[in-house]
Amino acid sequence: MRILKPEIAKEREEKILRMIIQEFVESRKPVGSELVSQKGLPGVSSATIRNTMKKLEEEGFLYQPHASGGRIPTDKAYRFYVDYLSKIQKIAAKEREKIEREYSQNTEEINRVMVQTCKMLSMLSGSAGFVFRSNVQDSSIQRLDFLPLGAHNILAVLVTGDGVVKHWPVHMEHSVSPQRLLLLSNFINEQIAGLTFREAQRALWESVQSGQADIDGFAQLALRILRDMTAQQDHAERLYVEGMGHLLENVAREDYGELSQMMKIIEERDKFAGFLGEKMQEMQNNTGKKISVSIGAENELSELKNLSVITSAYQVGDKTVGILGIVGPKHMEYNRMMSIVNFIGEMLGTTIQNWKKTLEEE
Repeated sequence: MRILKPEIAKEREEKILRMIIQEFVESRKPVGSELVSQKGLPGVSSATIRNTMKKLEEEGFLYQPHASGGRIPTDKAYRFYVDYLSKIQKIAAKEREKIEREYSQNTEEINRVMVQTCKMLSMLSGSAGFVFRSNVQDSSIQRLDFLPLGAHNILAVLVTGDGVVKHWPVHMEHSVSPQRLLLLSNFINEQIAGLTFREAQRALWESVQSGQADIDGFAQLALRILRDMTAQQDHAERLYVEGMGHLLENVAREDYGELSQMMKIIEERDKFAGFLGEKMQEMQNNTGKKISVSIGAENELSELKNLSVITSAYQVGDKTVGILGIVGPKHMEYNRMMSIVNFIGEMLGTTIQNWKKTLEEE
């Protein structure tokens, strides 16, 4: 009997495992040794393949639902497959062009871009798409403008460096002309533009305390607005989700119970947003990690034990300002899904960066 070199034997095992995963993803049926032999291992007997599959089962990569049937991949197998794909991931040119075309369209408000991104992730993946942005307190302030709404009402418009736009109607005790509002907006922005929220609050507080630079009480008004924004900020407000219905189309009937729990936590938002907040923190701490894949039981939430989550960080400059991704079945096409999520993350970061430059030029 011919003895294979260890590296050759290992390569054969990995090839067989990849073939089983790919076949199961396509057919959703247990895979037998005869099928593996027919698909791509000519010259290797079914007996040899059976022995290899048995070894892979013993090592925890495969599971045999029935004694006389084929085998299906475990979470450990999917993890192997994802790690392999991360080295060779590519994206179809047609899908890449579609994504670029979507992001080339001008969008006036970044919140619409977030919703658009979720819809695109969901549409291209056939799963649920999500975007989760950073805490506003960690953002810089792009500008804070005051716009006239009437004799005694103004609209405060706050724009952060990572593209978040917030609006506040404010009632004034005295009337302020549009020309005066513009002057006051410029005064406020000279003090706080480019600062983080904490730095801006400190600068405005010093203006209020000194009493010398608080023109018409607008420094105090701006300070109140920043405090209100940080006080109202929560996890759920930073989360965008689209396409939950796609999950029903792509999971096995026996998983419907777990899926209903998954849909519930996303609808409630806080729990899922907290989970994504931890994911984002992990990716911020590991700056070299562009994409993350959590398979089944690897997810900390029990409601995700029969699903996979693919996330990618998006950045403005060299700063991570959020994460996006998809939630889908474990038998998803990881190569394609990882490419889509990674590329859309890059496009979203570029879009926000360009949008930020446009505001600076204005």
